[in-house]
Amino acid sequence: MTDKVSSDQLSALRFERVWVREAAFQDIENANDPVSPQDHVNVEIRIEVKAAYSARGDQAFVTVRASLEPPAGQKLFQQLSAAVEGAFSVRGNLDRERLEGFATTQAPVLLLPYLRQLVTSLTAQSRVGPVIIPPLNMLEITKAMKSQAREKPVVVSSK
Repeated sequence: MTDKVSSDQLSALRFERVWVREAAFQDIENANDPVSPQDHVNVEIRIEVKAAYSARGDQAFVTVRASLEPPAGQKLFQQLSAAVEGAFSVRGNLDRERLEGFATTQAPVLLLPYLRQLVTSLTAQSRVGPVIIPPLNMLEITKAMKSQAREKPVVVSSK
């Protein structure tokens, strides 16, 4: 099945670009033993989403950050965190409320694959091997974030 996308099928919201905001991976010093992919299963993932807006309110800058920690007692790595940021805007008439709703719910969903790829790239050629962020229900995660204090990251269990 194929179809040509017409201009009336385009969203009123525009994904302008995405970039790396942060990338940090530090292995354990003097550790030489390879890590089994099974050891990645219980890695704790903390997700943080922040949205900022341009002075005119016509652009949203959304940052999605992941901090990963090995299970208690396991020394897989010292530090692993990454963040990507995307710029989004509204086509045509400005609807600030619509842009804010999009920035806090749909934008993180769009940015997650970029974040996943960044974490995998950071670790792919390390002793730890590629760490892959599992599929996440970002809509539920952002909903949980809204119900909590805005500054607290949500912990995601990969179990």
